[in-house]
Amino acid sequence: MKHIPYLCNDINEFFHVVDGFADMLPSFGEYSCVLATVFVDIKLKEEAARIIAKMQDTLPEVKLIGGTVSANITAGVISYYGISVTFSVFNNSSVDVLPIYWNDEDSKQIGSDFLKRLSRMKHLVAVGMYTSGFTLNVVPFFNELSKLPSDIIFFGGIVDDGTVKGQGFVFTNDDIIKYGHVMVVFKGSSLIANVGYTSGWRPLGKTMRVTGLSNSNTISEIDGVPVRQIYEKYLGISKWDDIFLREAVVFPFAVQRSSTPLARLPRTVADDGSATYGADFVLGEKVRLCYGDPEFIIYEARRLQQDMVRFQPEGVFAISCWARQVLLHKDVNQELEACRKSAPSTGVYALGEYIRTIDGGIFLNNMCLSIIGFREGGISTNFYESIPMKPIRLERRNGIVSHLMHFVQAVSSELEDSNRRLKDMARIDFLTSLMNRGELEATLANALYDEHMNNTHTAVLMLDIDNFKQINDTFGHDVGDQVLRSVAEVIKQNIRTTDKAGRWGGDEFIIIFSRTNISGAKNIATRIREKIMNKSFACDGCHITVSIGITEVRKEDTVMSMFQRVDTAMYNSKRQNGKNSITVS
Repeated sequence: MKHIPYLCNDINEFFHVVDGFADMLPSFGEYSCVLATVFVDIKLKEEAARIIAKMQDTLPEVKLIGGTVSANITAGVISYYGISVTFSVFNNSSVDVLPIYWNDEDSKQIGSDFLKRLSRMKHLVAVGMYTSGFTLNVVPFFNELSKLPSDIIFFGGIVDDGTVKGQGFVFTNDDIIKYGHVMVVFKGSSLIANVGYTSGWRPLGKTMRVTGLSNSNTISEIDGVPVRQIYEKYLGISKWDDIFLREAVVFPFAVQRSSTPLARLPRTVADDGSATYGADFVLGEKVRLCYGDPEFIIYEARRLQQDMVRFQPEGVFAISCWARQVLLHKDVNQELEACRKSAPSTGVYALGEYIRTIDGGIFLNNMCLSIIGFREGGISTNFYESIPMKPIRLERRNGIVSHLMHFVQAVSSELEDSNRRLKDMARIDFLTSLMNRGELEATLANALYDEHMNNTHTAVLMLDIDNFKQINDTFGHDVGDQVLRSVAEVIKQNIRTTDKAGRWGGDEFIIIFSRTNISGAKNIATRIREKIMNKSFACDGCHITVSIGITEVRKEDTVMSMFQRVDTAMYNSKRQNGKNSITVS
């Protein structure tokens, strides 16, 4: 495989490059397929028809994929002007370029049809997809394509018209598509591909929940308030025109899909306080604001590309979110350094990037950098174990931002640790380190729900220390507290990790045995009773025993009815059976 990128200043230089490549092509010897990838500066978008005509006339056998962009990546360098054209010459592999004309109502059917079409292809390795139109409902479409074998790479992005609000177009050898996609399908028994994704944005502040959606891309409420209030409260943003976009773009929301965090880029805020984003949300899902630390973003991008260097590609495709260059400004080329030193590369800055998670799910993402490398069999002659990198040196503006973001990260970590400790304090009984009564009640309610929904067995045990008042009166409350801690320790040592134990109050304890029947619970109860009876306690010469009641959760139970039944069983052990016994109800 040979991957040959060019950057042309204007259409005349593009014609010259195409003619030169046509003259050079015979020197490559036998080849199986040639792909031309063309990204056009939005100022030259009117030249798209002439680009297509030139390719048809001069290189009719070459497969063409193209689109409009506000910035391209040519040979690992970002360019804001001109026409980027890259010729990928394959020795034994093949490429199909497939247009997709779009209708939101048919999203699932289009996905199903293309899934069948792709599934019939032999030696399918990777699929790239370039889209015109950032409001397309691609979720049903991707749900179908996610059924492809998980080792098939999927990448691509949404082209633009040089603004956040507008859209560009994509094109092939035959047509310009202003609302739809173009798929580039890579096939070959000797073709090997590798992909990596990185964001670098990190979570900031508390977890919130989407409580209102106008459509899949537009949130009306978060935590019951208009989204605009979130930006006003946490970011101090109060202007809702292009200034909002410049200021809020580096603070996306993050959602979790298939255990993978995905960013959501803000685009507009409406008068009613709703906000539209560059990708979809689901009602009820959790979100967090994120922030971008320039140094960390560049570091993560370099780490990703070092992994790609070790793959030893012969050609690299890159798709990066335009918000990355908005944040990084002049430092943006530092995150592409490895692409300039390993294999020839071409790429695009997009309004949204397609990624595939480890479990095969395909999603639209924002704020992402995707690097896709190809080689045809064997090991590339461009061998690098690693690429020496220059130290990251940020321009003054980004250096200050990076220091501030480091401070924010440190403070946020401290706050999260404090909140975690406070949450534990609210859940845990301080004396015994078991669950407190409030947490036990919540766990009992969950056990009831599990029983109702899944018809599982759950047993509940109540334990009371016999003659505990006498221990306090005789030896003092400090010794009484030590007895409580010792009993709690015996309980913890004799239950499973799936069981839940807590202090109900005073000298009473409750254990919830998940997926356990009465017989299993009674065996554990017997062991606990005997361990306590034979244990030495802080009150020298005193003999500690416990009375235990056990019941099993029933479908008609409430927390109160279940508690009353197990409390009665424990009472019978104490009053009717002479203490130090177990009663089942």
